[in-house]
Amino acid sequence: MEIRPYREGDEDGIRELFRLVFGKEMSKELWHWKYKAHRLGTMVYVVEDNSKIVAHYGAVPRRCLYLGKEVISAVISDSMVHPSYRAIFRKENIFYRLAKEYILHHAPPEGERKIYFGYGFPMERARRLAIKLGLYEDVEKVKEVVIKQGSRKFYERLEEVKDPSLASFLWNKMKRNDLILNVRDRAALEWRSSMPDAKFSFFMYGSLFTPKALLLLRTDTDPPRLYDYVGKLKYVGRALSALSKQVGAFFVKMPPWAVKLLKHVSFEELPSETYLVANRLTGPRAEEIKGKFFYMLGDEDT
Repeated sequence: MEIRPYREGDEDGIRELFRLVFGKEMSKELWHWKYKAHRLGTMVYVVEDNSKIVAHYGAVPRRCLYLGKEVISAVISDSMVHPSYRAIFRKENIFYRLAKEYILHHAPPEGERKIYFGYGFPMERARRLAIKLGLYEDVEKVKEVVIKQGSRKFYERLEEVKDPSLASFLWNKMKRNDLILNVRDRAALEWRSSMPDAKFSFFMYGSLFTPKALLLLRTDTDPPRLYDYVGKLKYVGRALSALSKQVGAFFVKMPPWAVKLLKHVSFEELPSETYLVANRLTGPRAEEIKGKFFYMLGDEDT
């Protein structure tokens, strides 16, 4: 049994393991989008036994502004173990060995790190196991809300646009040295919106002749789902209200501290069991992240 980095051609075995563990297919196109299309490196480790991939631990990297420092972040993606190779809650089980080796390689406690800031939104079973094994720790429970019928003031405008051409301009307005923000420039938005088997629309929010924010809405779900926002955070509430006025209700995920940005917006808070988790093994730790990381669905891996 060998724990090793991804090699060209592993994707077929990874996709077969995904089908076995999760009971659904991952297309070649989706795998390529997650792990290669961003051009930041394929950050995947597998366990191979008798020429078969029996476990997988991956992450989707992003360019990130971490409290003013330009780094690489990565969201945990598709951690899975073949049912025949599981040994639940033993510290030396295959998941622990794989995850620990991955973390120490990509985010060592000393020296250069390929991943400076690792985070995730794992399923409940995986989260509980990783916390028990000392790999992850909870940062906060994610807020899930539905934005309801909004309004638009006479001087505000909202229009659908064909591409994120103004994303880099608005990203420069959004940057803050006191927050953790995955980069939301044009290249990042073009990659995010190219996810296979999904349909997205861009909307520009502004006042009079001044663009204030760009919104990325996934439109092939019911209700639609807001994947990203680019612009100064003080405009979040007005932009989401204007978007709801035009398209109707839509779903949003965000950190609990950001809900205050929704003042004067009609929304319904949904029950949530999703947690943001941090890398307990080598950091940054939860106390450094809590209340500082602004995320949405676009910061996940789906």
